[in-house]
Amino acid sequence: MKRSGLLIALALLVAACSAHVPEVEELVMSETSVTLDPQQTLTLEVTVSPARAVVQDLMWSTMDKLVATVENGTVTAVGPGVATVRALDPASGKTALCRVTVRDPSHKEVPLDPDDRWADTGINVPPYPSYGTVSNAADFPRVEIWTASLKPVQSKTTYEKGSIAVFDPMMMYSDVTEVPKMNMEIRGRGNSTWEGPDGKKNPYRIRLSEHTRLLGMKGDKDWILLSDRVDGSLLRTALAQRISRLVSMPWTPKFRIVELYLNGAYAGMYYLMEQKEVDRENKVPVTVVPDKVDSGYLLEVDNKSDEDKYFRSKYFAKKIKFKDPDPNEGKMSTTQKQFIVDYCETLEKKLMDRAFTGEDTYRDYIELDTWVQQFIVQELSMNIDGNMRLSTYFAKDADTKLFIPFCWDFDRAFGNASYMVKEFNVPETWPNGWFVRIRGGDENDTTFPFGYRATWYQYMFEDPVFVARLKELWDLYLPRLNYLPVYLDKMAAYCKPALDHDGQKFSKNHSSSISNLRKGLLQRLEWMDTHIRALEPQRYNPQTGEYEDLPEEESGEE
Repeated sequence: MKRSGLLIALALLVAACSAHVPEVEELVMSETSVTLDPQQTLTLEVTVSPARAVVQDLMWSTMDKLVATVENGTVTAVGPGVATVRALDPASGKTALCRVTVRDPSHKEVPLDPDDRWADTGINVPPYPSYGTVSNAADFPRVEIWTASLKPVQSKTTYEKGSIAVFDPMMMYSDVTEVPKMNMEIRGRGNSTWEGPDGKKNPYRIRLSEHTRLLGMKGDKDWILLSDRVDGSLLRTALAQRISRLVSMPWTPKFRIVELYLNGAYAGMYYLMEQKEVDRENKVPVTVVPDKVDSGYLLEVDNKSDEDKYFRSKYFAKKIKFKDPDPNEGKMSTTQKQFIVDYCETLEKKLMDRAFTGEDTYRDYIELDTWVQQFIVQELSMNIDGNMRLSTYFAKDADTKLFIPFCWDFDRAFGNASYMVKEFNVPETWPNGWFVRIRGGDENDTTFPFGYRATWYQYMFEDPVFVARLKELWDLYLPRLNYLPVYLDKMAAYCKPALDHDGQKFSKNHSSSISNLRKGLLQRLEWMDTHIRALEPQRYNPQTGEYEDLPEEESGEE
């Protein structure tokens, strides 16, 4: 009897314990996003919430077995692409997901440049060591310029002689407090930025008498003083160039934020910036060889009229200017000109023909990663000039395909273009919505009733390889880009004496402008992340300004 009673008690205890096993509320994967090389394996683990819940048999599956397979949690990378691995508890219906990206071995990895003490406040990777801030404008780096006439600079084409001195009182950027006065020449530059009232805060180009290191930057003769007069925050250029650095553009112009004094009078807060020019080792990474076809080239897409010679591209009607070799200076031969024009024409023809597969595609004529990087910079900033309308530079060297060397001109970016909706008829604007992806770059072309003439990008977004590479690089760059608000905070704190000094005379309400910029940046990052991950190759319809699903024979569907 005693033994029988014990067995009954144990049975009741087991039944009681079983009755209190909680239901599965959530499955949690050990990794939610991983990147693997082909044939690499990784074992994923799943934990259950609450901890006492029990899962009998998980069911594992992958949504694309050509990219990755999975068996009992062990993932094997098969081929380039993106696949979602799922673990399912059949009893509860709960699932856990992991996004698996398999690299394409034909694409080179794009690491962050480790030499990142470049041209801001010395901010590096977290925890962001930086130079000490200063409490007053007198200790801030400054540039003093005197024209020979002691009058404001009048011309954008003719240089005027003068002198320049550069000061770094707290030695923030170099081991000297002063670069003594030296001879130089100065002229105006820019288009809409060269319209300040009474010449106030106009931008300038400077040519020194000899190569000179300024504020710790590499020695050079040619420099730019950029004012960002139309930007209330005065920090959009700094933010855009930071993004350029973080996405590993081939070259990012270095700069220092300074105070400018012109003929003894305070002229405002400026960017002392490297001039955009070819220099394989230090700037645009190409080498120009006179009269040699197999050489370096620098081109610019820009609808504005100026003294630069240009050609109108055959298939997309883009105004493409010759920058280097410069025909105006007799440095470009007829054969060089014909070569680069034919090269661009062939590229455009491949895009028009939608040559996305086979042995001879448009990708055989471009360095794909630089086009993806440029798109991220321009779309993230929603730059009104970033849709191949203005200030879009191409380069090619003897040993490269056509590539985007750097990004430029961001005063009308990050929501600083209230006329964007009306001018381009976009459905939504900063911090939401597409711009570079959906709008061509020639608003004066009346050929199409809506959406404007497509640019090269509209065709690239039909290409599965381009879309997949965009997703892959976005995954690589996003952890870096998430620190941008911190960078903006650091820049605002560092520049406060100069911002306040400038605000007393020129740029009012910069504090609220910076606050709005920061808020919009956070929202823009979130919007971009959601929508890039959801992208699929689609065809752009310039008659409607919208993308449409690809025909079944092109999408690979059966």
